[in-house]
Parts: sequence; structure tokens; C-alpha cells
Amino acid sequence: MKRRDAIARMALTMGGILSAGTLATVLEGCKSGSSSVATGVSFSPEQSAMIAEIAEIILPRTQTPGAIDAKVPEFIQMMLKDCYKEDQQKAFFDGLTKLDEDAKKANNTEFSKSTPAQKLALIKAEDSAKERSEFWKTMKDLTILGYFTSEPGATKALEFLEVPGKYEPIKLQKGQKAWAMS
Repeated sequence: MKRRDAIARMALTMGGILSAGTLATVLEGCKSGSSSVATGVSFSPEQSAMIAEIAEIILPRTQTPGAIDAKVPEFIQMMLKDCYKEDQQKAFFDGLTKLDEDAKKANNTEFSKSTPAQKLALIKAEDSAKERSEFWKTMKDLTILGYFTSEPGATKALEFLEVPGKYEPIKLQKGQKAWAMS
């Protein structure tokens, strides 16, 4: 199975978690030979670092691997390059710029030089905004999708059976992790 097919299947499985826009983009934009996808997009080192920091704030390392451990920042960049249209990419880059500007206003320094507490406050403000930006929806959705379709996410954050047997209903115990889909 190709990675894009696996991502599309996982996106369908996670449909209740992902926004409709991200789900549609994953299913529509990642088709082989799609002519609607923009080409030539590149990320500056600062943008790459910012994406990694935000992804790790969304899914930090705890007793399970975090977003960086699962290579979510690389996944986000690959998805934006391969599956998103030019206007969607622009909205994402504009959102990164706005978040950096918000950090400068609030903390008198750029996002990357803000303290962990300041970064968390900026992310919480973005997440609790009455009208969430397209950037934030995309960032959050791709972080979740990238994490739970990664090996660490599927095998360490979720229960996983590599080759499941016959169907037997499972009752989750209190505190037990949810099961990964194969």
C-alpha cells in the first residue's frame, strides 16, 4: 500500500477528529498526478523550526513519543508541498507569520525566542479563538494525522496488534489506551 493510500484511509478513519477541509484536501490533493497542487514551495529554516515547535506543543513527549519523535514536522511539510493548493499553502505561511507577529507584540520577541510559557500562551490563544484560522486548523489536523499515522504514534500511543485475529469485542479498561487501526 502506498503511503498516500494509507494516509487517506487513516484520514477517513479519523474523520470525526479532522476538520472537513483537511479531510477533503488529503483525499483530493494527494491523488497521483493532481494538477491542482502547487509546486516549488519551500520552507525557510525558521519556518521549519516554528512548525516543529508548534507540533511539539500540540503533542509533547510524555511517557509516549512526541510529535518531533514521530517526525510530524517533516510530515506536515511533505503534506503541504504535495497535497495543498497554492492558496492553502499561502494561508498556512500567513498564519506562521501572524503567530510570529503576535509573539513580537505580546513578548517583544519572535516566537522562536519566546519562553516555553509564552509559546504555550500564544498557542492556547490561537486554539481558543472564536474564529479559528485556516492555519491553525491545518496545523492541528496535520499534527494529529501525522502523529497517529506514524509508527511511534500507532504503536506507542495506541494499542496495536500487527496481525489481528478474529473479531472479538474489546472492553477498554479505565486508563487503557485506545486501539490503533490497521
